[in-house]
Amino acid sequence: PRIVEPHGLLLGYRSYLVARQPARGAAILNFRMDRIHKMDVLDESFVFTDGFTLKDYAAQAFGVYQNPQQYGEVIWRFAPEAATRAGAFCFHPTQVLEPQEDGSLIVRFNAAGWLEMAWHLYQWGDKVEVLAPAGLCALVEGYQRPDFDALP
Repeated sequence: PRIVEPHGLLLGYRSYLVARQPARGAAILNFRMDRIHKMDVLDESFVFTDGFTLKDYAAQAFGVYQNPQQYGEVIWRFAPEAATRAGAFCFHPTQVLEPQEDGSLIVRFNAAGWLEMAWHLYQWGDKVEVLAPAGLCALVEGYQRPDFDALP
């Protein structure tokens, strides 16, 4: 059993309760909804974390995974044959698209969640290259297949 102070919900492939657990400190944490077996509403109140918005919190991650050690600039380069398709995607709410003279497309944003990024990037086969961060480059190295018949 734990007492948490709910701040919101993240809905997706897995759904998460976004909450602070006072016994663990001031950090906002994600709790998988499918692992919550029972909830009781307490006759207590709390104050939301000062300045917290679910939109800003969610934008720190590519998907839902929050990892401050992974947070930083992400740069992907899409090959010319994938640039138009990639340019129509919203990979992240803070993304910046930079069309290149050779027809390729650079996509930049700041986020964490390298594993979720790797899962997404896999479906682009060899039509995307990770330029940064180095940890994500290492994670996807060798998994860019040239034999996918279609782009996402």
